[in-house]
Amino acid sequence: MKFIFLLILLSLELFSYENSTVDCNEIFEQRKSEIKEELLLLEDKKQSIKALKEANEEILAKKEKKLNELKKSLEAQKEEVLKIKKETLEIYEKNQKLLKEISDIKNSKIAKAYLKMKDSKAGAILDQMDSKKAATILSHLTPKKIATIMAKMDPANASKVTKILSSKMNIDLNSTK
Repeated sequence: MKFIFLLILLSLELFSYENSTVDCNEIFEQRKSEIKEELLLLEDKKQSIKALKEANEEILAKKEKKLNELKKSLEAQKEEVLKIKKETLEIYEKNQKLLKEISDIKNSKIAKAYLKMKDSKAGAILDQMDSKKAATILSHLTPKKIATIMAKMDPANASKVTKILSSKMNIDLNSTK
């Protein structure tokens, strides 16, 4: 009887072992199919990411191309501006030179007129004039003529004109030498 009981128990064990093996295989198969689905989803995501990456690279390439074109255009404009600036400076310098020549000629003619005037008349005229203009006129005369004209001017005006003349000629009036 023990033997039968043992036999029954053993057959029950074998039967339950086969059922558990089947259950494990079913679980593995089920898990295997889940993993395959996940792999497919991952592959789809990978392809989507790859497509996005390619699209981004294409957009970036287009933007870089446009940026390079803009840089070239900007460089061309910069060169044009520098060229125009150079031409403008040359014209400005020529104009300044012409203005100086005209001013020198004008001042020379005025200086000649004051050289021919009597000192008292020249002094009286310069007294009525703006100090800067008077100093400009006097700066074109000889030192001897300046001295004789300034002697005929009002002392206060002569002092102002002297200060302006000294600054034009870079003379320090405060020097004790």
